[in-house]
Amino acid sequence: MQNTIDSIAFNNNLRNINPKLKVIFAILSLFICVASKSVIVPLIITIIMIYLTLFKAKVPKKIYLTLFFPVFGFGLFTLIFMAFWYGTTEMYSFKIFGFTIGFYKEGLDMGLLVFSRMLGGVASTLFLALTTPMTEIFYILRSLGLPSVVVDIAMMMYRYIFVLLDELIRMQNAQETRLGYKDLKTTYKSLGMLASNLFIRTWEKGEQLFITMSSRGYDGELRILGEIENPKLIYMIGIILFEIILVIISYLTMDFKPI
Repeated sequence: MQNTIDSIAFNNNLRNINPKLKVIFAILSLFICVASKSVIVPLIITIIMIYLTLFKAKVPKKIYLTLFFPVFGFGLFTLIFMAFWYGTTEMYSFKIFGFTIGFYKEGLDMGLLVFSRMLGGVASTLFLALTTPMTEIFYILRSLGLPSVVVDIAMMMYRYIFVLLDELIRMQNAQETRLGYKDLKTTYKSLGMLASNLFIRTWEKGEQLFITMSSRGYDGELRILGEIENPKLIYMIGIILFEIILVIISYLTMDFKPI
């Protein structure tokens, strides 16, 4: 999966757009999306980000949907859950085993807002992750003043999430070839062995990484080679104007209720 995401980030139609421009655009949109009290602005951001990612950057739709739909499903579940459990204005109710289950307007409104924010946030994040290589994103975050220790930890976490995932898949395949999941009893036993071995492998990988980095002069700070030039002022002004328009729309539609 890492190779897929990195490969897309290095080979898309927006690859040559200044990465600082993309980082600022995505982060500002993300903040406005989360802070918006209207469902309209997050949905506008979602549509724009999906359009830019799929139709401008030409990211493969299958990969994008694979990353997007789990979050969509979770958001939908959250929407339904909040509609049933939050609020006082009942819209619909039914009985199950003598218990009355209500469907509330306040919960539905709140659920739609959370759902739209979730879609907008994920679409913004995917736009950035699939159009900009991670090394450039970390470089920009450091140049924007984010503490080096935070950036270094983020870099290592990103790298080793996929290393551990590969290790997990490899060990699981080895267990399956030995009929390690043929019934419930062997499944429990295999899962226990998998978890314990994965922990040991994780520890070993961490030790190996530290030795490797120390042998190459690691002094507590990871260095990224190369420099990224600043974007042109006209593009920055365009992005700021766009974000201001979103803020205005959010303010004007803050009392809008879809239902």
